[in-house]
Amino acid sequence: MMDKGTMETNYLKISEVIRPDTVDLELKGVEDKNQAIEYLANLLDKAGFLADKETYINSVYEREEMGPTYMDHFIAIPHGKSAGVKEAGIAFGRSSAGFEYQTSSGGGLAKLIFLLAIPDRMSGDAYMAVLARLARLLVHEDFRNNLHLAETHQDVINAIIDGERLLEDL
Repeated sequence: MMDKGTMETNYLKISEVIRPDTVDLELKGVEDKNQAIEYLANLLDKAGFLADKETYINSVYEREEMGPTYMDHFIAIPHGKSAGVKEAGIAFGRSSAGFEYQTSSGGGLAKLIFLLAIPDRMSGDAYMAVLARLARLLVHEDFRNNLHLAETHQDVINAIIDGERLLEDL
């Protein structure tokens, strides 16, 4: 078994880069993809993850042009890698009603949105590993249900920690 120090260099845990102040369980006033990205980027900015919010948001839209970040099950995972990011961070927003999340290659109704902020200095492999871990978690119906049922930011973080344990056991 690896010790914690070794583990951290191998991959970034989602539970280590999402914080209570980057979780919003209502997304009031968010009615489309652009508003969601702007709103969640503001959370990341206020939490100190971003050096330059506009540069970061531009990187998210550049990534959106490359291919869909909308997944099935009402999930979207917009993300950007940019010099505008100080530290890797994730904002999570939930919309019970959902909103249209359209990309150049399709989309659908989004209710669970994870916005990832990745610093330029992070390797492409580490960046893809974070995305892959999140996508693997979201495949599990129990995990998605826990996110839909969460009443507090701590419920979201606990669901992620439990989900990561599940992945480690596979």
